[in-house]
Amino acid sequence: MIPTVGYLEERFDTFNSMCFGGALPRIPIKLSKARGFVGRLQYRVKRDWRRRVVGREDFVLRISTRFDLPEAEVEDTLIHEMIHLWIAWKGLKDSSTHGRLFRAKMKEINASYGRHLTISHKSTPEELDRDTRVRDHFVCVSQLSDGRTALTVCAQAAIPRIRRTFRLSPTVRSSEWFHSTDPWFNRFPHCRTPKLFPVDPAELAPHLADTE
Repeated sequence: MIPTVGYLEERFDTFNSMCFGGALPRIPIKLSKARGFVGRLQYRVKRDWRRRVVGREDFVLRISTRFDLPEAEVEDTLIHEMIHLWIAWKGLKDSSTHGRLFRAKMKEINASYGRHLTISHKSTPEELDRDTRVRDHFVCVSQLSDGRTALTVCAQAAIPRIRRTFRLSPTVRSSEWFHSTDPWFNRFPHCRTPKLFPVDPAELAPHLADTE
């Protein structure tokens, strides 16, 4: 399903009451066309004059409509982001983004309400293949020191910074850069910082055939 804002707001109220005792504030929910996430909570950290964190504000919950997911997965994505909101709103300190506190709350909700929350959404091949837009991709194919092949898709302006980083990295043995408009590369996030995504060389090869 492709959710609407009205549907998400109704589900938010239901899960707020059911899973969080109504403790969460109603925050803006917006739809996105992002392919790099399914759900995301954003907010601004408030600091005092000593730069100490004193609160959080300007919360926005974004749900991507890029993927046509089953309703249960849309709901689980919403609850996942509501856990992040619960931690941030109450000013709790977790060990990491999906640390001990997050995982404990996730397991509690799964066990109590029969949900199937996970740390991240893994797109199926069918979901990835639905994005057939023709776009410019600047692609770096790296051979890693452990023998694997990795891919980096980035904005053109980020090429010099990423190239310098890879040249100095002991993880990267060699790199080649390509330009492509193949929609297959849409499945990878456009990075602004150096990131390596291991790929199967046999799967990659046909998509490099028409590159520059």
